[in-house]
Amino acid sequence: MTTFKEIRGNLIKSTSTDPANPQEGQIWYNSTSQVLKGEEFLEAWESGTSITTARFANYAFGTPTVALTAAGRGAPGSAITNTEEYNSGTWTSGGNVGTAREEGGGCGTQTAGLIFGGNGPTFTTTLTEEYNGTSWSPGGSLTTSLLANGGAGTQTAGLSIGGVVDSPAVAATNATEEYDGSTWTSGGNLNTARSAIGSGLQTAALAFGGNVPPGANAQSAAEEYNGSSWTTISSLGTARYKLAGAGTVSSTIAFGGIIPPITAVSEKYDGTSWTTGSSLGTARHSLGGAGTSASALAIAGSTPGVSTVVEELTAGTTTRTFTTS
Repeated sequence: MTTFKEIRGNLIKSTSTDPANPQEGQIWYNSTSQVLKGEEFLEAWESGTSITTARFANYAFGTPTVALTAAGRGAPGSAITNTEEYNSGTWTSGGNVGTAREEGGGCGTQTAGLIFGGNGPTFTTTLTEEYNGTSWSPGGSLTTSLLANGGAGTQTAGLSIGGVVDSPAVAATNATEEYDGSTWTSGGNLNTARSAIGSGLQTAALAFGGNVPPGANAQSAAEEYNGSSWTTISSLGTARYKLAGAGTVSSTIAFGGIIPPITAVSEKYDGTSWTTGSSLGTARHSLGGAGTSASALAIAGSTPGVSTVVEELTAGTTTRTFTTS
């Protein structure tokens, strides 16, 4: 029989009290309570404070504690202009976007945000708007009218990734556009044309998942951008579209979406490969994502009903008592 020492290289320590600061994976025997204990890493999506206005296909970005969601499609089915700001568990109203729209790219922070493209008044749009923490104002227009494009970067160094065009016919695009705070210019093309979700920065971004219209053609492809060109990397474990994501080029989380059916699956990328993580409590698609791979927000979406649900990804270690069964 293999012993713990052979596996870990050390014996299980016997102590009369629990260690003051146990490390993940540490195991010990408490001689006072006569039980075997260990420090375990736990990660889960937990219910957060709901947003005020139900929506899906909403723009979202920011940090785990200071985030924003804007526009999207509300009930009973029209595009909306409403913005809501998140501050450590509380949602409050922000300034309305200038043009009601949904399903476009977004990036930045709550006080320096950027939204671009989407399903606007005439289907696809080139519209860009910038947020200063109080109000939205027009920015430079995308060179290509599109929707379902991914977003990454900041207000002054943004990235629009892939998407769907409607001229001369509805089709996926592999185009990338880079924003310098006033003007969009062409960047390197994706290897796989599709709608996509993005994360990271303009010079170090990820594109993952998506769809190739017409029809439901869920993609598992993932690519990495270095500021000039895209490189194909390990694919998602579950092909899906209308998902959300958050993080950096080397540490991203992807969650929700449509396979079909609608899914609650969550996956994490560590710079090399994707692994399955804790599933959302509520399966949904067309949701907003903000935060980091370790502390993310899943905002609203469709279940398929229009939702106000917000979930927060929390992670940490906890002391576990081992018992026999």
